[in-house]
Amino acid sequence: MKPKSLIPIIALVIGALIFSYIFTKASITSFTHDESFTYLHYPHTSFMELISFSDWFMNNHIMNSISMKYSEQLFGNSELALRLPNLLSLLIFLFYGFKLFQRKHPILLISVFILLSTNVMLIDLFGLARGYGLSCGFMVMSLYHFLTYLSSSKKINLYSFHFAALLAVLSHFTLLPFYVALLGIFSLLKLLHARFDSVESFHLLKDNKPHFFPLLINIIILYEPVRRALIYGQLNVGGKEGFFANTISDFVKIIMNGLPLSPFVITCLQIFFTLIVLIPFFISILKFVKNEESFFKEYKNLIVTNTLLLIILLILILNHHLLGADFPTDRFIISLFPLFIIQFGFFLDFLSTGSLSRVTIIVCCIFSLMGATSFIAKTDHYTYRPWEYDAETKNMIHFLTAYRKINSDTSKNVKIGINWLFEPTINFYRKTEKIDWLLPVDRNGLSEDDDYVYTFKQSILMLDTSKYDIIKNFKKTKTVLIKVKTVSNIE
Repeated sequence: MKPKSLIPIIALVIGALIFSYIFTKASITSFTHDESFTYLHYPHTSFMELISFSDWFMNNHIMNSISMKYSEQLFGNSELALRLPNLLSLLIFLFYGFKLFQRKHPILLISVFILLSTNVMLIDLFGLARGYGLSCGFMVMSLYHFLTYLSSSKKINLYSFHFAALLAVLSHFTLLPFYVALLGIFSLLKLLHARFDSVESFHLLKDNKPHFFPLLINIIILYEPVRRALIYGQLNVGGKEGFFANTISDFVKIIMNGLPLSPFVITCLQIFFTLIVLIPFFISILKFVKNEESFFKEYKNLIVTNTLLLIILLILILNHHLLGADFPTDRFIISLFPLFIIQFGFFLDFLSTGSLSRVTIIVCCIFSLMGATSFIAKTDHYTYRPWEYDAETKNMIHFLTAYRKINSDTSKNVKIGINWLFEPTINFYRKTEKIDWLLPVDRNGLSEDDDYVYTFKQSILMLDTSKYDIIKNFKKTKTVLIKVKTVSNIE
């Protein structure tokens, strides 16, 4: 068997290992705050209410709510069943991530595939019933079909691009700039073609005619939810310090898999990653000035992904200065990661054709090894960042159930006082596991008629131990379950 024919097998093995890891984690890990809130409020409404975004709270990721609705009808309401659509979107993500570089150098292909599939935060999001994983899967699918359409002009790729982009935006509205940017880039490429071809001329409407029908359908579907999102959407979900201080700083932490970094190292990496985006841009400008048409034909994928990243980043900056939006951070910029890695891969492909080919291959190996090593070091089967506090909520419910039976304390309904963070997940398990003896919990804090208290350990350090019994410590989350004697002094 030729070494090149082994590449799909290697990628399949890597993908299978990654999928097995997140499948297992999604099966055993406690539901989280945002997942539980979504389940309790959205999937049991009608399809039309969901698709129109009638309940406009930004926790409602439309495609996720719809997929949870129908996954529950087919497979029940276990954690795995409700997370299944996102798990399947990981397969889409890995498949199209591989397809994007299938014809490139084998080492480049495997290196980029490893980088795409070994980011802890991104891969974890495919194991959650949220819109982030879905949006990234459909985004990469959309990008692949867009690039393929540029090369083949087949209508199936055009329609697939629009359809996947629609699903990406419905999965999370942060993907709207991605869709708009690619439509603009298509016109830009047509303009470039006219620039190099003395016969062809640029006509905005004529050149974009193939897009009219699928775009019209998408506008009809997206109009109402996007309108509601723009009117009612929360703009204070990030930072206010600055683009580099917030967005790029968090992006560095995402790329480095959350490894501890000094401020100096973060600054150096900010500069390095910024250059990876700016250098291809300036190369493109130089080639344009020199009228090197061959560059724009041969490295169209690099031009598209580089321009796409720059437009999205520009939109984020303009959103802050024109609309007062916070600079996005953490999971709200997760879609930038695969776009960055894909652009980086096409940039390395450009470098590999010149005198730096051997150096490029070495760089590929080093980066992929770093990515895989840091991924292995940071993985776990019990917590999802930033919802670590819910890692033991399911265990607490099961422990309390067993505790009541062992202590013959089953004669009456139970009221639990909680920190508000645990409200959605406790109510999720109360509903899905049909725990009738447990009264619904709320966000009103603790009260004198609480039978038990579940909160963070640090919240009870100053209490009089004669007023309660700690019946269980949960070390992962540093939480405690308390049987209350009197709660008048608990805060």
